[in-house]
Amino acid sequence: MNNHQISLEGLPEPMIRAIEIMVQSAREIFKSRSQESECQVGLPVWQLGLKEPLRREDYYDDVA
Repeated sequence: MNNHQISLEGLPEPMIRAIEIMVQSAREIFKSRSQESECQVGLPVWQLGLKEPLRREDYYDDVA
């Protein structure tokens, strides 16, 4: 992962602290989302192939 640095020189202390909190929150969200994606379970696959083409008649009884 690339480490990017942004100069905060000249900014007031409260603004610097707010940016630090925002960056930390973003890192935690990114970390939790990457862990969730590793835990996802794949959907089952029908072994007999796909039905093509899909038509409205295949799903609804109101089609005459």
